[in-house]
Amino acid sequence: MKIEEPLQGKRIAIRNYAPEDLDFCTGMWFDPENGRYLSDPDREHVDERYQRALEGMPDSPDGYYFIVELRESGERVGTCCAFPQDGAYDIGYCIRREYWKRGYGTELVELLTDWVRRQGGTAVTGEAAKENRASCALLEKCGFTAVRESSFNKYRMNVRFDSMIYQKTLR
Repeated sequence: MKIEEPLQGKRIAIRNYAPEDLDFCTGMWFDPENGRYLSDPDREHVDERYQRALEGMPDSPDGYYFIVELRESGERVGTCCAFPQDGAYDIGYCIRREYWKRGYGTELVELLTDWVRRQGGTAVTGEAAKENRASCALLEKCGFTAVRESSFNKYRMNVRFDSMIYQKTLR
């Protein structure tokens, strides 16, 4: 799924993922620190199924895959995604570690939430590992509430995280 025009924030823009973004994405997702709390595997655990999923991102019928860029320079600083289901949208996000603690995650989540509202979405959900205090705090700062406990595994790895599902109801 794709958006017609990039989402414009004060400092960032969110645009559709394109195949030429793959190395940027996997470089961030597979990084031991940057990708620590993602469900994505490290490079050693990438298999054909995962590789096909990566190749299918530009034309996914199930969700939106996005790149986050600085408006001023066009430099890529992160990724995000949104998956609609029954009026709600589940989101995910990742900011390059060189840009942590600068407010880009907050701006990203707020832009996605506003976009979901304009799409007629009724709620936005996001999952964060309990250990990932920064992500939990980010969702809470953006008005999300923890609604239930869950857990997830890193793809094809023996790594499991207890998590919280956060939700923001849109009016």
